[in-house]
Amino acid sequence: KGSMARSASPGRKRERGEGGQTGKHGGEGLVWACVYTALFVIVPTLCLWYKHHEAHQAVLFNWTYLLLSLFVVINTMISVWEIALHIYSRHITDSFRQLKKRTAPGTFPPIFMFQPVTFREAMSLKYWSNVWILYSLFDESYSDPKSYGFWIDSGNGFSTLVPGIAFVLGLTYDLMEPRNLGLIGMLQFYQEFYGTVLYFWSFFYNRRWEDHGWHGHNANVIFATVVVSNGIWFAGPGL
Repeated sequence: KGSMARSASPGRKRERGEGGQTGKHGGEGLVWACVYTALFVIVPTLCLWYKHHEAHQAVLFNWTYLLLSLFVVINTMISVWEIALHIYSRHITDSFRQLKKRTAPGTFPPIFMFQPVTFREAMSLKYWSNVWILYSLFDESYSDPKSYGFWIDSGNGFSTLVPGIAFVLGLTYDLMEPRNLGLIGMLQFYQEFYGTVLYFWSFFYNRRWEDHGWHGHNANVIFATVVVSNGIWFAGPGL
């Protein structure tokens, strides 16, 4: 995406642009970024399901537990990305400005999730700030620290990371009284639901899709992407 900057790797240099796009890989053993994303969700979720079954001799497919734990693991991953949104806000703003100059209105650049990344990069917080550089093509508020979208998501990252982990561990093991566990879940899920309602209202009221010239069929694709990706925070708390 956009202009090409250079980052050094041992013994060679690789080209990298905004949004995590990689150019020359020099034969390095790399995997797509989406593979790391899938592993981050799948491995902890399967471990939690097994430990819940082992600890409580519960039915292996307790759908309420399965879906709640899956949602909390996804939210944990997104919380880390949202912390990156706050910490690397200036980088996101600057990179998006360069990306937008080189991306025609109503078009997508290459999506970094489907491009190779090294393990070291995948373990860095800054790398995942690319999520917000790309998402800013849907909603530019994520490249603007003065916007509601920026603060509701970065705030969600800091405020729900630890409670979310405590909640899913409390569901899996007997770590606290059920009433206390329920209070944690109620506070966290209400915050997420309420924030999502306001985000949708802000997105449609301000017609954010028009900032990058999305119209017609492409605009419908953007609507579907935004609704589905954010609708998780309706469905999860609704459980």
